[in-house]
Amino acid sequence: MKLEKKIIIPILIYTLIYSLISLVNHYNFRTYAWDLGISNNAIYDYAHFRWNDCMILQPQFKNILADHFTLLPVLISPLYWVFGSYTMLIFQITAIIFGGIGIYKYFINKTSDSNLAVIAMVHFYSIWGIYSALNFDYHDNVIAAMFVPWFFYLFEKQNWIGSSFFFLLICISKENMALWAIFIALTVCLLNYKSPKHRNFSLFLSLFALVYFITIVKVVIPSLANEGRDYLHFNYHAIGKNFSEAIHTFFYRPQYVFSLLFENNTGWNDANFNKSELHFFVLLSGGYALFYKPQFIPMLIPIYAQKLLNDDVVKWGLNAQYSIEFVPILTIALYTFLFEKNINKKIYIYILPCLITIVATASSMDHRVSIWYNPEQLQFYNKKHYEVPYDVSKVQNILKLLPENAKVSATNCLVPHLAFRDYIYSFPVINDADYIVILRSVINFPFNKEELEKKINELETSGEWVKTTDQDNVVIFKHEGL
Repeated sequence: MKLEKKIIIPILIYTLIYSLISLVNHYNFRTYAWDLGISNNAIYDYAHFRWNDCMILQPQFKNILADHFTLLPVLISPLYWVFGSYTMLIFQITAIIFGGIGIYKYFINKTSDSNLAVIAMVHFYSIWGIYSALNFDYHDNVIAAMFVPWFFYLFEKQNWIGSSFFFLLICISKENMALWAIFIALTVCLLNYKSPKHRNFSLFLSLFALVYFITIVKVVIPSLANEGRDYLHFNYHAIGKNFSEAIHTFFYRPQYVFSLLFENNTGWNDANFNKSELHFFVLLSGGYALFYKPQFIPMLIPIYAQKLLNDDVVKWGLNAQYSIEFVPILTIALYTFLFEKNINKKIYIYILPCLITIVATASSMDHRVSIWYNPEQLQFYNKKHYEVPYDVSKVQNILKLLPENAKVSATNCLVPHLAFRDYIYSFPVINDADYIVILRSVINFPFNKEELEKKINELETSGEWVKTTDQDNVVIFKHEGL
């Protein structure tokens, strides 16, 4: 794929920014067992031609695919031999850059206006959802969202094979992305309704995604799950205990469901204004275009539902990967609308919304209502982002002393770096571990500083564990029987 010269500089700038967020966090031990450690352990198993039985997830799941059915790590796993523990993070950054190129190609094809296409790409790269996702490990729905511009581009070119390929990638990236794919296909149907070819093909894709989603959630995942377990990610008790009750609530209590898009129904004061903040940033980033291009609204229905109706208040706001799906929707809707309304093709009409989005994203890095936001992980322009209370290189050297085949229980932030082994546990889970590795001076969920020190003291006096290392904030215990 040959890149036009005018997009190379933006690509290089944003690649650097994304790397300074994601890769620096991993280097500084700010990635975690949930979720990068899980993904790293999965690609380790896949690269050795076996299914993953992730110890981090047990006993809830004996097969990682019983948690989320995602096949992308299977395809990417050979890269683990090259990039090590950074593999999934590099893949994620590459996918985001690839998604922006898809935006550029889509608008060049649609408008033949290279200025609009470049500005739309910069807008895409600047939306807060990307930065929040990069701030927290690796997630497959980020990759799925980056395939959407390419699907739109190839669909409008009537490249049915190419568009089907990217549509399939969206579906297999994660089971809930297959649900989103149903509405993506309905959106392109509405956008191209006058064309029988486009309309019929989009309806076929929507039906395919529906069948795929039902099959995965109702048949495949339960067949892989532990005995007595079903699909465990239906966390929407405000609207029902299962999919059937939720659908019933949607049809018979629509006013109540609509109210949940704005109101804090938990009674927990810290969750106040999280939903409002999301709506505000959607509007600032181009969401107002949806009033003029309502054909894009179907794509938002499952995204708003899975965020704002969820029991988990973390999903309501701006944090983590839970806003990434807004990124392609907002850019495509906004610049489609601007192209149609900007009759004289004045460039400032394209630049101004992009600048507003950049300012909004920058402000979200400095302050946000969304709970449990850690600015030091995201503020790549802040000196504190690069500072940690330990010598990273010394910690890395100590970790290299662990035998490759040893069974290890490690604190949350160490797991992604130690996950390339058959047995890896997230401390305080120990099970049959040979070694326990603890990094002090960091957030060690589920412990605070005092609780962690108490746990260390318990291990020292247990008689079952021998402390072999206690330096540079790293404590290593070896099982007494080794």
